[in-house]
Amino acid sequence: MEPIAVTVRAESRWVLIHRCTRCGRLRLNKTAGDDNVLLLMQLAALPLATPFVPFSGEPGTTPAVRSSRAERPGDRSRT
Repeated sequence: MEPIAVTVRAESRWVLIHRCTRCGRLRLNKTAGDDNVLLLMQLAALPLATPFVPFSGEPGTTPAVRSSRAERPGDRSRT
């Protein structure tokens, strides 16, 4: 079993989501008082560090989502 995510359930109780490395089955496990809080926070922040939407930083490629402030062809930068 490997921890893959953290969720919050009733009464602000943190719960770890584990996935079986053999069959892929998901299990929930309540956090305990002696769990490493730093590791729990890192696991909770993981979706922010690795977004689902693939963004490309290479020039000449078109990102999947374009920001409203993104430069469009023909626009000139304002400096």
